[in-house]
Amino acid sequence: MKLLEVENLTVQYPGSTNPACKVSFQVESGELLGIAGASGAGKSTAMLSLMGILPEQVQITSEKLKQHGTKAMIFQDASASLNPLVRVGKQLTETILAHQRCTGKEARERAETLLDEVGIQDPGQRMKQYPFELSGGMKQRVAIAIALACNPDLIIADEPTTALDVTVQRQILDLLKKIAEETHTAIVLVSHDLGVIASMCSRVLVMKEGRIVEEGSMEQIFYEPVHPYTKKLSDMARKLYQVPEKKRTGEVILRTQGLGRSFVKNSLFGKSRSLEAVEPLSFEIHKGETFGLVGESGSGKTTLARMLTGIIPPSCGSFSCEGKIQMIFQETSASFDPEFSLERILEEPLVIQKKGSKKEREKRVAEMLGLVQMEKIDVRKTTAALSGGQRQRIAVARALLLNPELLICDESFSSQDILTQSQLLELLEEIQRKTQLSYLFISHDLQVVRRISQRMGVMYLGSMVEQGLTAEIYEEPWHPYTKELLRAMLPLDPKKAARQKRLILKETRNHSQDTENGCPYAPRCRYAMECCHKEKPGSYRFGEREVRCFLYSEAHTKKRAKDYHMTSQI
Repeated sequence: MKLLEVENLTVQYPGSTNPACKVSFQVESGELLGIAGASGAGKSTAMLSLMGILPEQVQITSEKLKQHGTKAMIFQDASASLNPLVRVGKQLTETILAHQRCTGKEARERAETLLDEVGIQDPGQRMKQYPFELSGGMKQRVAIAIALACNPDLIIADEPTTALDVTVQRQILDLLKKIAEETHTAIVLVSHDLGVIASMCSRVLVMKEGRIVEEGSMEQIFYEPVHPYTKKLSDMARKLYQVPEKKRTGEVILRTQGLGRSFVKNSLFGKSRSLEAVEPLSFEIHKGETFGLVGESGSGKTTLARMLTGIIPPSCGSFSCEGKIQMIFQETSASFDPEFSLERILEEPLVIQKKGSKKEREKRVAEMLGLVQMEKIDVRKTTAALSGGQRQRIAVARALLLNPELLICDESFSSQDILTQSQLLELLEEIQRKTQLSYLFISHDLQVVRRISQRMGVMYLGSMVEQGLTAEIYEEPWHPYTKELLRAMLPLDPKKAARQKRLILKETRNHSQDTENGCPYAPRCRYAMECCHKEKPGSYRFGEREVRCFLYSEAHTKKRAKDYHMTSQI
């Protein structure tokens, strides 16, 4: 049965711009349809027009638009789609009461059941909480529960996992797939990530500049693309998944020794206690090297970056850097003054540091714009006139103006589409080849980290649980958490995606309070021993590899011969 039939759908904004033009497709009952394309391709606009939630001044026309059954939508940013002033339970029950005939008690029972179905532990307690009290993954699960509240025949999921870390992303996608299988609900998944679409969908539409340029099965799009744009998209995705040969020098640029940060949490009735955002850790970054840093949200990655840049002081330990450190922030839009011209944004660091005359500053800005391949940009523009990729290039140029030895990239490319992401990674690599610049590259995207870094560290609840050569860690993870992270990666190949096992669907709690004296990962670890719940593991080093896990302690592996070569114990 066809749930949705669309022919020549055109969306026109005032000023004659057509973000969607002559879009035609259909959705069968129970089908998983993917819509791929770069940012600005018109994917979201087309879906919003079908939901009827575009502004009144937008003109929508179509030759044929047939819809059968009910539909619901899951938006990209759950934080923006949930009311921050209304408890989760009330938002769910309001939706149920607005669309179904039932009593308030029945609506509350239905809401609690829905939260349980989407994998939220202790749903009764969660219903009493506000959205800001939930993690990103839990907020997205609540958004899914609201979409399911009226038993829709069709769900439109618009970039539902873009801002989520890799394990939560896998759990959300597996949850959507489980819902589709059990309820025979059709899902239209909008994403710029071909790995996400490969893991979910059997049929794909590829959009470019408001038009559908190709349609086919996931296998056809991946193995035998026809349209030049689809080929480019597929090639860029493959390139992102490749691991180029990487070399490093022996000179150390950054060295941290026991660097840590704790915060005091005050209690209204009880004693104040200290929470370790970053447990004491040590690592090095070499000249011309990229050190990747991965881990779930809340693992301490950004706190570490803020200590290295002097934004917050460390509570213990120290670090030394042979040169200046600069940082590219996660939200470039928020790091720029929207009223400043590009010229003023770029000159500002030089003015603050009193570097050169006006003419010399203009020359330096022009050099940096050339380095990031934006020499033709009109510097009188504001950042509002730029695309996301262009803003990132301006952020790179601004960071390089003062000749840093180390550049920290904090989730800088996480929201970019695959084409922009590939171009920015190539730009960073080219700059590194020319200048021997070092990078600390923080990301929850494991594919990107594998693509760009020589060495990497893995963080979990403030602790660096594993570090070593990137290629070796991906080939053979030693820490159970690293293994869990890599298992959650989405393969680009649709055949591999089809064989991938489903992850546990229950949301994971923050266990930091449960394991003050033990390993923070112990409650989630299938290899946990009695000692793991009583004390924190030390750091065990074997050549380039360093791991925090009792599985590698001498007490566990018994007496080792002098020529013993340690391998993964999991």
